[in-house]
Amino acid sequence: MAKKSKGTSKAEATKRLIFESALTLFRQKGFNQVSIQQITDYAGTAKGSFYTYFSTKSDIIVDAFWAIDAYYRSIEDEVSREEDAAHKLLKFTELQLTYVRDVIGVEMLKVLYANQVSNEGSTKVITDQSRFWHTFIKTIIEKGQQTGEIRKDMESSYLAVLFNRAIRGLFLDWNISSAGFDLVEEGLAYCRNLLIPALSVRR
Repeated sequence: MAKKSKGTSKAEATKRLIFESALTLFRQKGFNQVSIQQITDYAGTAKGSFYTYFSTKSDIIVDAFWAIDAYYRSIEDEVSREEDAAHKLLKFTELQLTYVRDVIGVEMLKVLYANQVSNEGSTKVITDQSRFWHTFIKTIIEKGQQTGEIRKDMESSYLAVLFNRAIRGLFLDWNISSAGFDLVEEGLAYCRNLLIPALSVRR
């Protein structure tokens, strides 16, 4: 049974307990092999409590992505202190990949990606451009365009889409290989040797 969180309201603690219990079971068994009853049994709550906070199991996945974005918001100041756009993008990527490798882990990332691929509909949180991941990268690129570092032949929003699409491809490759390479080391090399040069103004 999962442990209840302290320092929050009873409702917040119960929601968090169900959320964390679901992620633990998804990581252990896979998304499709876990039932809502198993989640609430693990959390030690009534099955009806699940539906107080979530409509479906997929809602847990959506919340997990927004939780990742909360981490990205927490590193905004650290990234913004870097001297130029290239270093900002590299710092964000370093912190992002370290968080995914060390906190999310490959098994949980597989669950998140598999859910988004199999979930019907074209609107997915993983590619939602209102996410902080997208808006922050867009802001870095915009400022880089203003200072003459980043190419201006494409809109900053589209360049951010391309940059983040490339990073998602890296995550997918890491998933497929079951963490067969160091995500941070390879990711930074990928950025330095391919992504940053592609974004930069040619001298």
